[in-house]
Amino acid sequence: MRPRNATSNDDLSSLDSWTQTVMTSRSSLASSMMSIDSTGTGISSVLTTPGDSPLSTPQAKKKKLNRKPALKLNLDNITWTTTKQKRRRHKYKKNIQASSAKVRAVMKQSKTPQFRFRMILLTLFALIITLCSFTWHMYQQQLLQIAIGDKIRFHEGRRVLHLLKEDGTELVAAMLGDGIPSDLNPYQCDIHSPQTPAKICEEWKYRAKLHINFSHSSNLSCYNVHWTSLSMETILRDCIALKNAHWYGMGLQRGLQWPLRSTPGDQSHPLVTGDGVEEMFGGIIDRYWLSSDGVAVQADSDVPLYVTIKKDYLCLESRRDKDFPYQITNPIVLKYTICTGKNMRTLHKEMMLNYRSLVTDISGKVFLMSPIWVASPREVLSQESIQAFANRIMEYTSKLPGFLLLDSRWQKQEGNLDFNDTNFPNPKEILKILHNKGFRVLLTIHPFVCLPTRIFEQASSERLFVSDKWKKVPLLTKWHSKLCGLLDFTNNVTSSWFLERLLKLKQKYDIDGFVFTGGQTTYLPRYYSFHTTSINPDLFLIHYLSFSGKLNSILGSEVGFLSQSFPGFVRLTPRTVSWDSLSGLGSVIPEVLTLGILGYPLVNPGSVGGDGSGEIPSKELYLRWMELVVFLPIVQFTIAPGDYDQEVVDTVYKLFGIREELVLPIYLEALEQFSTTAAPLVRPLWWIAPDDVNAQMCGSQFLVGEKIMVAPILEEGRRIRDIYLPAGWWKDHLLGEVRRGGKWLHNYPVPLTKVAYFSVTTEPL
Repeated sequence: MRPRNATSNDDLSSLDSWTQTVMTSRSSLASSMMSIDSTGTGISSVLTTPGDSPLSTPQAKKKKLNRKPALKLNLDNITWTTTKQKRRRHKYKKNIQASSAKVRAVMKQSKTPQFRFRMILLTLFALIITLCSFTWHMYQQQLLQIAIGDKIRFHEGRRVLHLLKEDGTELVAAMLGDGIPSDLNPYQCDIHSPQTPAKICEEWKYRAKLHINFSHSSNLSCYNVHWTSLSMETILRDCIALKNAHWYGMGLQRGLQWPLRSTPGDQSHPLVTGDGVEEMFGGIIDRYWLSSDGVAVQADSDVPLYVTIKKDYLCLESRRDKDFPYQITNPIVLKYTICTGKNMRTLHKEMMLNYRSLVTDISGKVFLMSPIWVASPREVLSQESIQAFANRIMEYTSKLPGFLLLDSRWQKQEGNLDFNDTNFPNPKEILKILHNKGFRVLLTIHPFVCLPTRIFEQASSERLFVSDKWKKVPLLTKWHSKLCGLLDFTNNVTSSWFLERLLKLKQKYDIDGFVFTGGQTTYLPRYYSFHTTSINPDLFLIHYLSFSGKLNSILGSEVGFLSQSFPGFVRLTPRTVSWDSLSGLGSVIPEVLTLGILGYPLVNPGSVGGDGSGEIPSKELYLRWMELVVFLPIVQFTIAPGDYDQEVVDTVYKLFGIREELVLPIYLEALEQFSTTAAPLVRPLWWIAPDDVNAQMCGSQFLVGEKIMVAPILEEGRRIRDIYLPAGWWKDHLLGEVRRGGKWLHNYPVPLTKVAYFSVTTEPL
């Protein structure tokens, strides 16, 4: 049967008949409706009379939010009624019918050879376009992403360096060139340049040039990143994603936490030595960071480095800044190395052995055996006060003589290196008395010569000071509220002159050793000029401490930069007499652990009870502090135990008994092996459990070697604490039990005169 494509004649005649019927009945319908309305029955609200020409269906007025339903003519009673669904269905039906008709027309046309040929050509054309687009995209991606071996990927478009593990998963993501506009594309430069050969060489025109090299060994893979600015305005900034790892290192800083937290403020900070009180960083720093993911970062020593740790990124920045402290030359560079290893313990060992010069002279082990006594700053330093201090020590703690350290007040004038003849009328006599009592005497030394002294005039005439680069006159700075000149130890003449004076001092008074202080960058004159030019002023400290080995003395230092070979102890920034974690008792463990990670084995935590300006710590604070430091390499006193009661003296003797029996043998062995193992004497818990998150986070406990774990009380009024035991079996020396590790001990009781410590043992039978 042929399909119906047009309206039939029967349908048209039927429609004419219907129209005539409606017209003839219009008058009667109108009169009926008027009658109904006059009765008031309200039927007109339901039925509506059509208009004069019902040739089309009237529509309700449209509104934006509320649409009225459409009207439909009822042929039975010739009235309009509301409808929704039927009209919509009719509309959908008409649309479907129209679409079906089009499909049938296309299907009918598709049977022709011409249509099929056109469709084949169109399909082939689409496939060619798709294939070309895909190939071009992959080609561009290949150009943007440079792959070297199976461990490194660099996407030059996004400027992201990916370092991969053996299984191909991402280990490090570093966002490079953050200071270069993101829409500026690079081009490849010569990787075989004799000046800077590299595996990757990229240049951003008029901005900066990037070189990336790498090296691999059995335990270490290192990637060297070297930026060179091509414009004075270019800021070189790379940010390394911290991910969920824990990071350690960088050195002493105010409020140091273990592991590292965000640096204060929104601005980047120059990574230079300071006093750790007014300035952010303390006297011993290093450009070295270690991650729990087995990633280490170290920045070049002669780079104007600014650091920010914020929003899960470690950002290293080099820029031209006219302000203090860096002396900038052109061009600006940013150089650093990222290394990866099996775990952070193995990685740290390789980093220290390959990139640091560790101490080989272990003469400093004498500090393990005996405590250091420091005269109180609240008393005038004189011959009488020193003798009284020594007598008090011998009266209550005669078994604990050791080293007696005199601060810089022993000098008549700061920097003249001679005893104050007013306070020390007969220095040889008092020094002989101290030696007879069993003490060895240490003197505090600094690189300043203050006004007015005869030595200042001599050093100035011989041009031994840090001077103005144009006028060659000494530049003054402040040291202990005095105007002083700074000796320029980058000049070999100055070093020889100073060394000669120290040797004469030692011989004249039979001095046993020296403790070096001062010289931090923040104490430098603002417009300094060294004899040996360097961008980083902290390199001054290397020269300052370099001649110390020629003194043939026992040594200590409060400052350091790349000074791991220094043959003595290093001391923390002075602690306040408090419990807080910024500079009091709570801050000791994080700073001791940090210096151990930086490669300094002998760490002096400062005086028991704090290094304040003379205030006496409470008995509780003194005992808790003593319980901590007796397990550290060096014990130092300013307040003698005899200044309290007999209970304190007895507790100190018991703690020193534990030290001699258990602690010292471990430290002596570890110190002898340090130059080959790079293992700190005081170790974090993760040293024996590198993958244990609880061990990585714990900053209130530490290990003595690998055999003893110590968990001191660090909060006022506390008699219990939570303790984490790493995996293994541990002997509880406080409660006399053997415990399985890998778990927390909650609310562990610790009396005031006791300390919780555990030693590695075997599984009980």
